[in-house]
Amino acid sequence: MIKDLLVHLEGNREDNVRLAYGELLAAHHQAFLTGLYCNIVPEMMFAGDPSMTSAQAIASLQAAAIEAGDKVETTLRAQVSKLEVNSELRRLDLSAGQAGHSIAAEARTADLLIATRPYNHHSATPELLEAVLFNSGRGCLFVPPAIMPSGEIDTVVVAWRNTREAARAVSEAAPILRAAKKVIVAIVSDNGAPESQDEMPGADIARHLDRHGVNVELRQISGWTNAAEALLNEVEKQGAKMLVMGGYGHSRFTEWVLGGVTRDILRVAQVPVLLAH
Repeated sequence: MIKDLLVHLEGNREDNVRLAYGELLAAHHQAFLTGLYCNIVPEMMFAGDPSMTSAQAIASLQAAAIEAGDKVETTLRAQVSKLEVNSELRRLDLSAGQAGHSIAAEARTADLLIATRPYNHHSATPELLEAVLFNSGRGCLFVPPAIMPSGEIDTVVVAWRNTREAARAVSEAAPILRAAKKVIVAIVSDNGAPESQDEMPGADIARHLDRHGVNVELRQISGWTNAAEALLNEVEKQGAKMLVMGGYGHSRFTEWVLGGVTRDILRVAQVPVLLAH
């Protein structure tokens, strides 16, 4: 079940989009929505300055950042109060170095985190959101910048490979998949072995989802040299409102975030992408 949503807020124009997706999911699943405003303040440093000039300067910058945060908080409280779901606003004043792990800690007591996809836009925060994804233990729904939701999430594409990450993503997305009218399990052909002998790749996960009441269809996608383009083409062709994925890219953290299919999709996706690690 999805009963507790956490929406990452930054005090910029993408807050409207993030809150709109949060409200849509909260309304559909009768969930509580928490807006988490992260106000970034300069980090206090002590570098052996006997006059404490540096410390005083940083303290002044911190005070200014907190004052600016107060103004943003007032605006966000007004936005959150207008949502037609049960909701609250929470604020954290953090240094940039603390933010990723602090948001991850907050996300552990929610069912799903909603944030803007971390790459290729004006307010991109890749290091922060990578830290949340890899440390929260929760699913992250990365929504496209400047694109508001258009109706219910009635069609979902699941990018499947028989990996731990893909299984986690499907598990985190299960309530959304059950609520959808159609779920397409898409497998990009890479000449790998079937999941079990004498069965089509994907047959096991399709059967598993069917047993959970998901209206599932299986698609084998071949003839593409770029897996990200293949998956996004399937999303567009099906008119899907969400992509669920995991297991694409390298297993090592630094390699995974620096390249691969997952990052390619998160740079350009025009629909929300639900990931888990």
